[in-house]
Amino acid sequence: MPPVALSGGARSRPPAAIVLAQAAVLLLLSFAAAAARSYLPDSIRWNGRWPTADTSAEQAYKMMAQPTDPPFASLAEAIALHGGGAVFIDARAAEEFAVGRIPRARNLPFYDLEAHEKAALADLKPDTRLVVYCEGVGCELSLFLGRELQARGFTDIRDFYGGFPEWQKAGLEVEK
Repeated sequence: MPPVALSGGARSRPPAAIVLAQAAVLLLLSFAAAAARSYLPDSIRWNGRWPTADTSAEQAYKMMAQPTDPPFASLAEAIALHGGGAVFIDARAAEEFAVGRIPRARNLPFYDLEAHEKAALADLKPDTRLVVYCEGVGCELSLFLGRELQARGFTDIRDFYGGFPEWQKAGLEVEK
């Protein structure tokens, strides 16, 4: 129903029933979106539990990882994997990688995969042991990159979720 013109050019407000109907439609759409979200892959979590600076790498991984994600690697495991010849893949931007990285790591920035994929992965077999990492507990790029590498056929991936900050804080060698 269009607004009714009153004397002097003023318009009346829509009837309360129309406003309530519009509010009900918006509420129903919100519920529908929330319900649909549970069926979408890689959906945003709405559980309100996000890692903080005080969250351990393992706790943060458990909060953010999905059941099919590559398994968590602790600092001790990452050190052992590094010594055992695993290939470390840094998911951070090229600029961050240039400032400092785990020795012998390869850069495969998640947000620029196509530009770096050939250099980072060309000589690797699908069963090569890979360790993905990024900027620590506040960074999910290692999870995203791990998923992408799984989708591309890599089968032996670990996620060092403490990432470069945990490596550096432990006083381990850093390459620049």
